[in-house]
This record gives sequence, structure tokens and C-alpha cells, in this order.
Amino acid sequence: MTSSIECQNFFRSLQLLNLFTKIGVKNLILCPGSRSAPLAIAAGELNKRRILNVFNSIDERSAGFHSLGISTASGDVSLVVTTSGTAVGNLLPAAIEADKSCKSIVFITADRPLRLKNCGSNQTVNQEEFLNSVCRSNLSTNLNGIHENNDDDILKIVESVKKQILQSPGPIHLNVPLEKPLDISFNNKKKSMEVFERFYLKKNYQFLKNDNKNKNIEFSEKIFKTLNLSNPGIIIVGPYQGSTRDLDSFNGALNKLQAITGWPVFVDPVSGVADDLRGLVDNWELILKKNKNIIQCDQILRLGPISASNDLENFLLNFEGLQILVKENNARKLDPIKKSLEYEFGISNFVNQLLGVFLNGKKKSKPLINLGEVLIKEGAKIKETLNEQIFSNTKILEYKIANYVPKIWPENYPIMLSASSPIRDWLTFSENGTLTRKCFSFRGASGIDGTLSLALGIARITKPLLLVTGDLALIYDINGFLIENAIELNLTILLLNNNGGNIFNNLYKNNLDEEELKKLFVMPKSINWENLAMGYKVPIKNVSDINKLREAFEWSLSVQKSVIIKVDINVEHEMKERNFILKKILKN
Repeated sequence: MTSSIECQNFFRSLQLLNLFTKIGVKNLILCPGSRSAPLAIAAGELNKRRILNVFNSIDERSAGFHSLGISTASGDVSLVVTTSGTAVGNLLPAAIEADKSCKSIVFITADRPLRLKNCGSNQTVNQEEFLNSVCRSNLSTNLNGIHENNDDDILKIVESVKKQILQSPGPIHLNVPLEKPLDISFNNKKKSMEVFERFYLKKNYQFLKNDNKNKNIEFSEKIFKTLNLSNPGIIIVGPYQGSTRDLDSFNGALNKLQAITGWPVFVDPVSGVADDLRGLVDNWELILKKNKNIIQCDQILRLGPISASNDLENFLLNFEGLQILVKENNARKLDPIKKSLEYEFGISNFVNQLLGVFLNGKKKSKPLINLGEVLIKEGAKIKETLNEQIFSNTKILEYKIANYVPKIWPENYPIMLSASSPIRDWLTFSENGTLTRKCFSFRGASGIDGTLSLALGIARITKPLLLVTGDLALIYDINGFLIENAIELNLTILLLNNNGGNIFNNLYKNNLDEEELKKLFVMPKSINWENLAMGYKVPIKNVSDINKLREAFEWSLSVQKSVIIKVDINVEHEMKERNFILKKILKN
């Protein structure tokens, strides 16, 4: 192998990406560009050898969210590779969500070498700073160009990434300056590959391992001394922010916790809680809305961030007793109401310490406390009222979707909820069969940006997948369909076509006239969805009767590709029936 810049650019890029596969990376999303050519060509060679899955996306913003979906569903680190300049700025929305939801992505951005910085060189910007505010680490290869890095330099970068991911999962930015020439001849590539395969491809590397058993946890006497397991309390499980690989241990610890306390449990739709957990309370948000005074206890154990519920937030804000917040290895503050003692080492470590403090390691189960029985009975009463109203007519409305769709979409297939109205409706109007199934959503920054791209990323790992989304969230990220083979993925899109942001009708309708509301908030768009779907070659079906949804799902699953099921929502009917059912529940 020659020592030319051309060969070194390719070889070091190849070495870098290969080392990432050694720490568990399986998927890379590649965006177009010239400055990133050595990285792209290296990725292509690893893809040919089935070492790394490579998918392309012409839109860097979509690429970031697609990678986020892959990381979320798989529990593995994923990579995004972009060229220089404004391409890097387009990664910020996905990096923000990855930061807040604690999902690990490495954004690898090609850059100009140091000699071209701050001198007016074309397409040269301060991109190394673009993601600083949200990334766990901001790393760089040699500023003069990756060709000046050696074996140890590349290894140290990947070791640093691995260490950061173990300490605090989240996004990492790796900026890679590259000097010209960026291309490589067939002959030099062949020689480089021969060296790589002989000396590097199968080489074993020792990286840090995640060993929670040996984690040095500072014992917090204040937290455990304030708990009184003899008194009643509630367990509230918010959005799960740990790795999908740790869900079994998370649920095992939660089962132990419920068993030794006997406390009732409120769960979020994306809590990750298993359906066999004792003490689950149906329709708990509506219970809080109806009569929060029914909850008589002086301690609450919260797991993860707070759910998207104003009623829950107000309840916790006014709660005068003890609140303990258990986080999954997240050192940042997660309590917006600032009333909890926060424990950052995860529910498994919390329960192990709890057992040691109170029970000397012996598990002593308790029956469900009286408060749990009262809440479960109240939830069942609300459930009966909901079911009566939902099937009183065949109109398709958003609150009905939240209750009915999880009952007819196969229970072993996951669901993703757009971060606007759907996630809130699921929380309010669904039942335990929904809240404890495998469900995904943006629960970090809670934006609608990247909805389709993230769903397609999830569908690469776990499918068939159902995406429930409003029209604005889908059209905003319609470039997701341009991700490589997106149309071939087994994704059913249930499109709630309410002609704009329907959530704003619920929030601001009483104090704005119709035209103001539309212009300032709802922003309705006239979209011919049938023509749009045809342009992307996505099959589409319209459904106007709620009883026809099951048949539509059977059709979508038989197609085994990305499809759209469109339901048109009459906003006036939606608000009228929603208000009626809420009044009926609150009066009973």
C-alpha cells in the first residue's frame, strides 16, 4: 500500500468504521457529498462484505431521525455520515431528540482541513461547533486531515465513544477533516483492502464493557430513610429512556418493587412496562381529571420523565408527600416541578438497594393495597363508559382511534405515535392493553419533526410497525420516503387527516375566532394525499367507517410494504363528542 493522501484517507476511514462495528454498530445512514467520499467508499466496502449495513438518504435531517429510529428499536449505536457545510446543521433536530431521549448516535461529518478554515474557502463553516450544545462528546480526527492519524489515534477515538456511551448514552459528534484527493483509484483501493483484510479485519480489540453489577453507586441515605413501605403509595412509570436491551431487567425490578409495596401503578404508553404487572390502573389520567382527591397516600415513586399530561403534572405539583424519581443512568435533572429526590442509577439498582435496606435481601410480597383496589375499580368504571360511547356510532374520531386501534392491531406488532395529539389521546383514552404493549414515540424533545423517518428506522428493526400520525407531522417529514428502500419496509401509516394541527383547536378555540385560529395555529393545508402517495409509489386506502379499520389493517399487513390508511377527521364532530364523553365520565 502506498502512503499517499488518497490511500490514507480511504484506509483510515475504513479503519474507523470497522472499529465502530467492533463496539456494536450494525447500521450506517449515508448522505450524499464529495468531501465525505473516503468515508462513503469505505462504508461501501464494509457493506459489500456484510460487516456494516449501509442505507442512503438525500436529506440529512431525515437521515438523523432514521438513525434515531434504528438506535431506539435496536438498542445499538448507529452512525450517520454527511458531507461538510450546511449538511451538518440539518443534523441538529435529530441530535436534540437523541440527547433528550438518551439514544446513542454518532454523527460523523466530513470537513475541510485546518488550512482552509477561516479564510473564505468555499463551503467551509464552523461546523465543528454546530452540535456542541446537545452532544455528549465532540470529537475530531487530525485537524490537518485524517490521513495524518495513526492506528492508535483512530483506536482512541472509538474507545472514547464507547466510554461515553457507557457513562451517558446520547448523541456524539465526530468531525473528520479530509484533505484532497478524496477519490481513490481501483488499483490503490484494491491494495489498501488487501492490507486491511490481512491485518485489521479480524483483529480482536478489547473495549470497556458495561458492568452494572460493579457500578460504584453512592448510597443515598436520605432517599431510602424517607420511604415507608408500611404506608400506601403510588408507582408512576413515565416514558422509558433506557436501552431496549435492558427492558427485561427493568420489568423484573418493577415487578419486585410492586410486590414488596403492593402499590398501584400508573403507566405511560411508552413506559415499556410488561402487561403482567400487578396493580395496573386503567384510565388513570381520567381518574385524576375526575377526582384526584380519591388518591390518599403520602409517597410517590416515579420512574423516568413525567408523562405528557397536564392533569398528572398538576397533581404532582400539589402533592404534599414524598416524591422519589428513579432515572435510568441519567445524571441530568428530570423533574420540571422540582419536588422529587432524584436517583440516577436505574430501577434495578434502586430495588436491590431497597431490598438490602428494608428486607435484608429477602423479598416479602404484600397484597395489593386498598388504594389500588379503589383506583382499579374506578378505572374499570370509566372504561365501561368509554366503550359504550365509542361504538354508539361508526364515525372515526381521534379519541376513538386511541381506544379502538390497539385492540385490532395485532398485539405482538409495535406501534409508534406521533408526538402531538396521538400520544396525548393514547394516554387519556386507551386502556392497559395499550399502555403495556410495545410502543414508541418522541418523548425527549417531543417535536413532530422526523416522524416518518424515525418510524421507518424502527421498521428496519422491528416490523410490521403501525405509525399513527396527523397530517402536518407526516407532510413535514415526507422526505422520509426518499430514504433507501423506504417503500419496501413493512410500515402501516394510519393518517389522521384533520386538515392541520387539531391539538390547537383544543387549546385555543375558546379565545380566538376561526380565521385567527387557522392562520396562527392550525395552518390547514390542502393536500391531495392520493396523488402524493402515487408520486412516492405508496399504496393508499381511505376508510370512513370505524368498523372497516380491522379490514384495512389486514390489507396493509398483506401488502408487507409501506402503505397509508387515511381517515378524514371532522374536527367539529371530534370536539363535540370528546367534550360529551369527558362530561359524562366526570359526572358518573
